[in-house]
Amino acid sequence: RNRSMAEWNLPPGEPSICSICEHGTWVELGGGNFQESTEGLPVYRPNIEAREGSTVDILWDLEAADIPLHDGHAERIKMMHFFQHLSFKSARELLADCHRVLQPGGLIIIMVGDIEYLCQKVLEDGLQEWLAMSIWGEQEHLFDFHKWGYTFETLSTELAAAGFNSIAHRGHYNPWEFLVTARRS
Repeated sequence: RNRSMAEWNLPPGEPSICSICEHGTWVELGGGNFQESTEGLPVYRPNIEAREGSTVDILWDLEAADIPLHDGHAERIKMMHFFQHLSFKSARELLADCHRVLQPGGLIIIMVGDIEYLCQKVLEDGLQEWLAMSIWGEQEHLFDFHKWGYTFETLSTELAAAGFNSIAHRGHYNPWEFLVTARRS
């Protein structure tokens, strides 16, 4: 069964507005054009996305350039179903940039596909259409492709290398996607 965001036990609070740039301090990266995420959590604002949409606040290619926010801007950064759309090199660079943008003690929230589970399903069931989409994305647009896969261990290693601590596996949303949180040191 899919978990609701209330079950993730994320710390409570409300975003504030930054006195320097007047953007919200809860930032969404690659949030798409949604009023609310499929996980029941509102899309954080600003929503920084590479494709135009009514809920996109900053049109920006995060694989090509740093996050367009100042150092120490964000209390939280959330990436849902986005991180695996980046190349390994770009993902590593983005984590370092998230560390720069987060305030000390700030929270990063990442939901990604569990590549270990997906590969096990391929071995057990063969390559099925839903599994191919889970691994490679919907492929309707250049930004839809999945470019990398993660396990909790590999994502934890990358977060730690970028300077994050308090890395926690928050559980699976469904059998093939898990949520991880970490804090900026």
